[in-house]
Amino acid sequence: MSTDLMSELKQFHRYISDRLGQDGPEPSPEQALDEWRAQHPSPDELAEDVAAIREVLADMAAGDTGIPFGEFDREFRARHNLTPQS
Repeated sequence: MSTDLMSELKQFHRYISDRLGQDGPEPSPEQALDEWRAQHPSPDELAEDVAAIREVLADMAAGDTGIPFGEFDREFRARHNLTPQS
């Protein structure tokens, strides 16, 4: 087993121990793993996120500021059959 994998497993073990020691409801194994993955993205996921942010910043620098939030909200809610915001 590689040292990187061992290190990650040790970090995950520490995370689970800390998480289970907190007050409140205990997460299911799936929830705990989802939380871990959200807080520790893979290098590929992180690279994709950074690339997307750079693309948006380049668009903004070129004058594209996107659409107003209200317009996005209406379209999103219509597309997903959500009730309109009051």
